[in-house]
Amino acid sequence: MGRQVLGLADELGFDLAGVVSRHHPGDAIATRWFPGLDALPSAPDVLIDFTLPAGTAAAARWCADHDVALVTGTTGLDRVQTGTLSAAAERVPVLQAANFSPGVNTLMALLGQAAGWLDEIRAVHVTDVHHVHKKDAPSGTALALAAALAPLEAEIESRREGEVVGDHEVRLELPGETLTIAHHAADRAIFARGALRAARWLNAQPPGRYGPLDWITASKQG
Repeated sequence: MGRQVLGLADELGFDLAGVVSRHHPGDAIATRWFPGLDALPSAPDVLIDFTLPAGTAAAARWCADHDVALVTGTTGLDRVQTGTLSAAAERVPVLQAANFSPGVNTLMALLGQAAGWLDEIRAVHVTDVHHVHKKDAPSGTALALAAALAPLEAEIESRREGEVVGDHEVRLELPGETLTIAHHAADRAIFARGALRAARWLNAQPPGRYGPLDWITASKQG
């Protein structure tokens, strides 16, 4: 995801302050590399984070200390790490999303409406398919889709196949009928493009915790 963000940043009009990772990317990159956030010569306006939970918590503390907005797509945070994000949001704007696809987030909104409209849902099944390199199962997207239907409990089936970018299907079992809603991601660039657009929006917001629908709906209204 970091490479995807780097590849689209210039196209979307961003000036890159640098890329931060524990190991050098290896091949040529169009900006400077730094081994840690403290190595940055100056603080950027926004930090886009696609790391692991411990890295996200560290990034949240750094952003709060340096007045930097934080966009993160990292999932799987524990209670303490989630608390670190909330603490940072008291000082800077923080946006966390399991998925930066406008389509997936529209799907989540639709599921929330369905849960309120349909009072006879007997079962919920979420199918979660990703590439074989993905570490977490179920994915953060699948968990977010299930959460959109709370307090209903969802059965999640996760599969890891080939180089699938991301396929998600939600099936609602009703008396005498079934409602199925699905999303297919064909290109990882949609996630990077969404993260960059979210970053541009977040940079103009006051401190607080934000979700993907905040920037999607605000962009639509604008």
